[in-house]
Amino acid sequence: MQAGLLRVKLKHLDELNEERNRLASYYNEHIHNPLIHILQTRPGCYNTWHQYEIHCSKRDILIEYLKEKEIGTIIHYPIPPHLSNAYSYLGYHKGDFPITEKYAEEILSIPMYNGMTQEEQDFVIEAINNFK
Repeated sequence: MQAGLLRVKLKHLDELNEERNRLASYYNEHIHNPLIHILQTRPGCYNTWHQYEIHCSKRDILIEYLKEKEIGTIIHYPIPPHLSNAYSYLGYHKGDFPITEKYAEEILSIPMYNGMTQEEQDFVIEAINNFK
């Protein structure tokens, strides 16, 4: 079933990617909170934005704050690759890649999906901008 659905969606991949780029651009333009770091796409590069991630040093507090406002979040990559079981054979330890480890503690995905309305995005943006 999923393969059939994806086969249909594949025909619309460019327009789906363009929509997510518009959604990401809207977040980029409207999220203004010094506690929130927005990820940037390098000039000349193209991002498909299969998720929209922000960084916040107070991530756990932000998650609870957004949860109270019924805004779902997810931590897609809670464990840095070098600390995961899959790569344990490489012999890396905590502290070997401090920037990666810091990001794993701060990164958070906020709602973004094809079909998301501007009203829904504005609700998320207002909540994030009011986070203290």
